[in-house]
Amino acid sequence: MKLEKLRILHEPSDSSPFVVVFKPAGLPSAPLFEGDESVLTEAIRYFPQITLVHGKKEVEHGLVHRIDTETAGLVLIATTQESFDKLIQSQKDGKFEKWYRADVDHIPECAEILGGFPPAPNIIKNQFVAESAFRPFGQKGREVRPVTQNAGRAALKKGGSAVYQTEISFESENVAICHIKSGFRHQVRCHLAWCGFPVKGDKIYNPNFREKLFISEHASESHEMKFTAFKISFPHPLTQIPLVFQM
Repeated sequence: MKLEKLRILHEPSDSSPFVVVFKPAGLPSAPLFEGDESVLTEAIRYFPQITLVHGKKEVEHGLVHRIDTETAGLVLIATTQESFDKLIQSQKDGKFEKWYRADVDHIPECAEILGGFPPAPNIIKNQFVAESAFRPFGQKGREVRPVTQNAGRAALKKGGSAVYQTEISFESENVAICHIKSGFRHQVRCHLAWCGFPVKGDKIYNPNFREKLFISEHASESHEMKFTAFKISFPHPLTQIPLVFQM
């Protein structure tokens, strides 16, 4: 089934009360207010039972997780309260996993150019783990920066206590596959930039793209962010059988 702006990978039923959709880049996951354009709003038009779920915020109903507006990818939405509560518990238990595919530039000095980063982790092979807490950074906190024990005193005060891991491997020289079990805003994009592999077209964490924005107010299609949440895995909310959805 296809909606106007979404592709449906899984439709809800009594035995599987959730929706899995693939959203295009540029469409927010959640609305700012009821009826605002978003993945959730579009899904509710076809599956109105979503509105009966009390979510993390009143306006978010059965939305289990978000992905950045600029990111294309898979989004999970519960259609019953029981399903939502169990899926959220799976998140807390580290059983909700996400995979991202990113076209990247290799800019070893990326973190230094962007500023505000602690020393980058040592990368000695094509498969490694970036690990840190996070803090808000920049104007109105629109960016984030990693926080480690090697960060400055001010950064340590602003950083949260939770530590997030991004497992990074390379499908090819310029394509990274990233895997997470818990997520923070911009986590994967920021960790990639920290390690010297910013996502192509990322106007926040890729120095090459930020420079191009100063030259032209309108980025061409070739400058769109090359970043997709292409796979998710979680226990079925009723049976606890592991499920995998992939584009």
